[in-house]
Amino acid sequence: MQTLSTPIRNKDQTKRKLIEAVGEIIKTNGYIGLGVNKIAKTAGVDKKLIYRYFGNINYLIECYLNENDYWIVLSNKFNEDIDQNSDPNIEALVTGYLQNNFKFFYSEVEMQRLILWGISNASPLIKGIHKVRENIARECFQLTDPYFKGSNVNFRAITALVVGGIYFTILHTRHNGGIFCDLDINSEDGKAEIIKTIKQITGWAFREKLG
Repeated sequence: MQTLSTPIRNKDQTKRKLIEAVGEIIKTNGYIGLGVNKIAKTAGVDKKLIYRYFGNINYLIECYLNENDYWIVLSNKFNEDIDQNSDPNIEALVTGYLQNNFKFFYSEVEMQRLILWGISNASPLIKGIHKVRENIARECFQLTDPYFKGSNVNFRAITALVVGGIYFTILHTRHNGGIFCDLDINSEDGKAEIIKTIKQITGWAFREKLG
């Protein structure tokens, strides 16, 4: 017997299928492979449902990105970490976020393709996602600003170089072999060295501001 909750459940299941189909296509074909027909076929549903449930394909992709972009997902965890700890260890917190960004970006092909898409195409959707990321970063920097006030350390610049270095190193080695600066990024030892060095860089920054 059909209940009142059945249509809602079916709608939620269909929306989930469509969001997951976006991820599957990105993994195999990249963002260039995204299209209404391709997404609907991958999800096994009528393409009209994309417009019914999401309005347009861009909003469907945005819903996918909101669930899978590291920095967007991080914003919720960041607020939870702060709420649960009235006196957080800021150095450890920031270091952990940057180290986890390396681990996440290394393992998530969709995120790698998203960054490639973002630096090679002008897109209102990408600009919107970038703006959201920057707002998240601004919240994090408001937490670190008091630690570096009056010092010669620009922690925004340090973070920019670390995050940019993570993206370039992984994307470069993914397409051109695993070696970069004589480190095998595909080996456990190579990844461990990168993670260790991220901690060293943030540690130097926090110590330098005391100098």
